[in-house]
Amino acid sequence: MWIFIGGMLAVALPAALFLAVKKLDLLQLHADETIVYREAAGKPLHLHLFRARTDNDATAPALLLFHGGGWRSGSARQFFGQCDYFSRQGIHCVSAEYRLGPSHAPDVRGAIDDAAAALNYLHEHADALGIDRTRLAVGGGSSGGHLAASLGAGLHGPDRARPQTLVLYNPVLDLAPGTASHHWVTEYWQAVSPRQQLTADFPATLILSGTEDREVPAAMLQAVCATLHAQNVACELALYEKQGHGFFNPREGDSEHFDSTNERVLAFLRQRWKAATAASR
Repeated sequence: MWIFIGGMLAVALPAALFLAVKKLDLLQLHADETIVYREAAGKPLHLHLFRARTDNDATAPALLLFHGGGWRSGSARQFFGQCDYFSRQGIHCVSAEYRLGPSHAPDVRGAIDDAAAALNYLHEHADALGIDRTRLAVGGGSSGGHLAASLGAGLHGPDRARPQTLVLYNPVLDLAPGTASHHWVTEYWQAVSPRQQLTADFPATLILSGTEDREVPAAMLQAVCATLHAQNVACELALYEKQGHGFFNPREGDSEHFDSTNERVLAFLRQRWKAATAASR
């Protein structure tokens, strides 16, 4: 069962597409293009681009995603399934690599800087890649959701690109003392904690999370949306009952929440982009 707060129902999809997603095997998915967007610690960092499947050469919207793993582990392949889905819906989807710190000391500030560089790269090369800059959303899961939200809050600096729309899967938004991840950033948590930087220019945001997520409490996410609503910022929270951390990932023999979150994100993005297009006329 879904619980939507400030949300809307997802759009229906063809049965054939459901079957294709249910049979998904991430190991069999490959990006259309792999791009080196920068180097960090002497290693190249890549953007894995799944091109929008369209019948014309017009520019298309894009979604940039950052994987989870506590800023210490994980792989861009985590979002290959979502990218395959969104590319089939006419959206360029990019799953990004970023620097991963040692298990005892993740480089959260460095990861934010990489995320900013990834977004800047897409802005700077939008024409060559066929990306519509006015419809470029950013998202991520868990620590990757933190990176996306950090860009939305401008924690990467005032002179760099910021997303217009955010899609956050069980995101780590609060790094204050007493929170689950505070110990990683004790000395500089104020500089990397998005929850304390929720201003009126924060992007329109969709948050998807489980009611039984012990790492990202539902009450905190509700408070985040309430803070944004008070500043007239659109925030939709989709809570999935009895689901824990990472519930949205594809699982063998069970694609229910993978499918439902994809549909929910697609509906949100289309709604936001349609509203933005109408407002610009």
